[in-house]
Amino acid sequence: GGADDPYRIGDHLGGRRLALARWIVDPRNPLTARVIVNRIWQHHFGKGIAGNPNNFGAKGEKPTHPLLLDWLAADFVENGWTFKRLHRLIMNSRAYRQSGSHPSIKVLREKDPDNHLLARFSPRRLTAEELRDTLLFASGELRSELGGVPVLPEINQEVALAPRMIQFSIAPAWQPSRRPAERNRRTIYTYRVRGLPDPFLDLFNRPSPNESCEERHSAAVTPQAFALLNSDVMIDRSIALALRLKHEKVGLAGQIELAFQLVLGRSPDSTEKKRLQRYVNDMKVYHREQVAPKRSYPTKITRSLVEEFSGKTFSYEEILPVYEDYTPDRKPGEVSPFVRGLADLALLLFNSNEFLYVY
Repeated sequence: GGADDPYRIGDHLGGRRLALARWIVDPRNPLTARVIVNRIWQHHFGKGIAGNPNNFGAKGEKPTHPLLLDWLAADFVENGWTFKRLHRLIMNSRAYRQSGSHPSIKVLREKDPDNHLLARFSPRRLTAEELRDTLLFASGELRSELGGVPVLPEINQEVALAPRMIQFSIAPAWQPSRRPAERNRRTIYTYRVRGLPDPFLDLFNRPSPNESCEERHSAAVTPQAFALLNSDVMIDRSIALALRLKHEKVGLAGQIELAFQLVLGRSPDSTEKKRLQRYVNDMKVYHREQVAPKRSYPTKITRSLVEEFSGKTFSYEEILPVYEDYTPDRKPGEVSPFVRGLADLALLLFNSNEFLYVY
């Protein structure tokens, strides 16, 4: 084509990537902007305007609001492809800010069971990454620096130290980053090994790294409830939040108020405050009688292999140098009964639907 042909890429070697980029974002190619705004909409609402984010072709699902999709795409391009503005536009809309309930909810469920018409807001559960990051943010531990090398969070010892075969040998054990300040970065910066799952994140439907994730799934299964109550991730974050409450507020009433503000973004009503004051005091008495065990970390483990030619079994010791100079998160056995009672309060709030879902 001519010089103004959007599909034309020059014969010379230089500038081909720039030409491709200009081709993708050319105003005469509306597909790129439509796909982007549909993805952003899906992030906030749980479902895109067009139901197949990876397939905008003839076989894809038709958009429920085609004019809205076109308008958002055009507005996105006209305003310089600004993602922050697009997020702000969607989150300030009446559709996003409306309640999840409706005066005629029974009629709506009959006529529009999947809420395609957006007569109400459909609650969306936090993704696995959002859940971990929000826990760290509430406890005051989240490091928000941008970029840098990946970090290794602490995962279940049973998984971290389990033997993993790679190239006819055993892979090194997973060793977390030494300091909490290194480990507690946003989940997007955590190191990921294909053959080694993070039990907590995978349980909450973190997508596979082996393929493009078209849409996040939010299946609710029984082990999630056990993890939210008993996993090391939840217990450690609850203790960290309890220590923050004790440090920043004096008096149980003020600590409960701060806990609600940090976790749920609101103040407790009078009934909640009275019941939780009684609950924390009861748990403080309970923890005085129940001594928590101390936690230790191994500095070496014994591995066993079979010799390839003789078939004989041999063993060797794998040294774990990180644990020789490791700063763990605070554990129940290291804090007072009162802090453990506050941690139980934090754990209770972390397990509420109000925290786990976007309403």
